[in-house]
Amino acid sequence: MNTVMCCFIDSAKDALVDNTDVCRHDLSSSPHSNHVNSGWSVFTDDDPAHCVGFTWEDGAASDMYKGNALFYASMYQTVSKGYTGNVPGAPMCACVEQMPVVTEAACVTATGTALSYQLIVDETGSVSATHSVTMTYGDCGGNDLKAQVKAVHADTAIATDIDEYLVGANNCDDTNAEYLNSEQLLVTSASNRFTNIDGAVEQGMTWRQIFGEGIWFLPPHLDPAEADEEMRTLMEACIPTLGRYCLLLRKCPSCSSEPHRNIVYQRLTAFPAYQEGISTATTMDVPELFMNKWREPNNVIHVDYELYTSVSDALSKTNEWQKADYNTNSNNYGFPRNSGPTSHIGNNWNSYKWGGATAEHHGFYVEVPGDATSV
Repeated sequence: MNTVMCCFIDSAKDALVDNTDVCRHDLSSSPHSNHVNSGWSVFTDDDPAHCVGFTWEDGAASDMYKGNALFYASMYQTVSKGYTGNVPGAPMCACVEQMPVVTEAACVTATGTALSYQLIVDETGSVSATHSVTMTYGDCGGNDLKAQVKAVHADTAIATDIDEYLVGANNCDDTNAEYLNSEQLLVTSASNRFTNIDGAVEQGMTWRQIFGEGIWFLPPHLDPAEADEEMRTLMEACIPTLGRYCLLLRKCPSCSSEPHRNIVYQRLTAFPAYQEGISTATTMDVPELFMNKWREPNNVIHVDYELYTSVSDALSKTNEWQKADYNTNSNNYGFPRNSGPTSHIGNNWNSYKWGGATAEHHGFYVEVPGDATSV
């Protein structure tokens, strides 16, 4: 793609200018750096990183001076600013195809003027040659790397291919989800019920995935407190305009029970205070409740929540599930344990710590306010 990028994550001198988010890295794209044949890394924390790169056009002046541009994007950043450290599993500098997927990168240019050559023939007839050039380094006229690539390589495949490596501000979550589903985990021969609905309209509403397993693998935030805060915030987002909590949908195409393939959870009462781990009479870890510890405290059916098999039933408050089941100890049975529409139904619970049930492929999604309906 005629484009090189360098990414630094630390500095031994000046403060690192954080100009990007690192989304992911396909380890198979840089085996000489990580000594791994295949695999992938997804980065969910917003740790500081600085990426800078350059592009060139074959046969143009930028082609002649790409070695100088590499010096300026790499060694000069280390010597002058103290920038060091590569993204784990990735080279510090390489062709953009071998680098991690990031949101943005700064851009540099290298321009040479007053180029001269000198040939010297000594008394023995030996010939030596020298040359000199005045180098000027710039910032691509204010363009970032993606904009510069599109300008230099307009009307070529490179101008569109760069979108795969520089995905734009705040786009890590969406592109990571698409990558994990389409390139790593999705069963491409499966029916439409295996299609991820993150960001899509399903049953008349737009949904956002918060976590999942199997083909819809998406772990919650690594910090349990932050994961809990995020889930509460998303579910409470409908209250100001709709007077209710946003719906929570678990899609489970692998579940053996038809009603369990789409379960809608409508929260009725306020969540108690947060405490990591198992729910108590006064506290709750909301993600953990659904992932591994489906319990009754502050989670009583018909009092604190209702379950439905469709969004339309939830909005019309009809056909509520009647049979609830919960963990009574510290077992790692998640949502909805053996709950069912009219009777207890087993082996359709999910667990992020245990296996054995049929919910190995599922995703939890929160309704996105906007197209929602009040109850």
